[in-house]
Amino acid sequence: MATARSLAALPSAGAPRSGPRRAGAWPPRVVAAAAEPEHARRLVAEFDPAVPLEAAVTPPSGWYTDADFLRLEIDRVFLRGWQAVGHIWQVENPHDFFTGRLGNVEFVICRDANGNLNAFHNVCRHHASLLACGSGQKTCFQCPYHGWTYGLDGTLLKATRISGIKNFNKNDFGLVPVKVATWGPFVLARFDDESTEGDVGDVVGDEWLGSASKLLSTNGIDTSLPHICRREYIINCNWKVFCDNYLDGGYHIPYAHGALASDI
Repeated sequence: MATARSLAALPSAGAPRSGPRRAGAWPPRVVAAAAEPEHARRLVAEFDPAVPLEAAVTPPSGWYTDADFLRLEIDRVFLRGWQAVGHIWQVENPHDFFTGRLGNVEFVICRDANGNLNAFHNVCRHHASLLACGSGQKTCFQCPYHGWTYGLDGTLLKATRISGIKNFNKNDFGLVPVKVATWGPFVLARFDDESTEGDVGDVVGDEWLGSASKLLSTNGIDTSLPHICRREYIINCNWKVFCDNYLDGGYHIPYAHGALASDI
């Protein structure tokens, strides 16, 4: 959750603007990062993956403080590739749904009446209002702003007070889909167009985890652990600081968590 919140501070490239607009203007979509600024490219170039661990140094401070570098990370790290966004128990039954946010992208995952798992940008195609919040069960998504109503398969069911508008075809204004899949107990989503179609267990697992997917699949994936709840924490730091703290091998525990260290 710290990752999602720290990324969400950036403004959306496709955010709705104030004032009147035609129906369907600014459809939600993931916009690729603009041309990389020269200084962001220099920051990337400072990383040498060939340096052995014993010769490694602390990453440049710009990796943690530069806004352009963060935008580049969102595009290259988080929006290109599968991301774990939920648990299969959250959408176990028809009409189940849950929402989330990754960077500047709001999404909703749902299971329709036919049992199909779907994912969409959680944005009304009319004036870009959020459609759904939290999680639960719904038979449809109704925009709280003007009442446009969508099925859980993404189709536009009703567009209020739209009669008389020329060249309006409601079939053209369904929710914008997001790729969704499951692997083990995880619900995965991705927001680019580079995924290979194929068997979920093989292709998606390989794209998400690489060679580790075969190792985990061989030993079996435990899907029996139930989903209890989701908790969010707002942590005022760059997302990598949180990861660095978790992955330092317990280096900080004797000094920052003395009571815990005494019990280990």
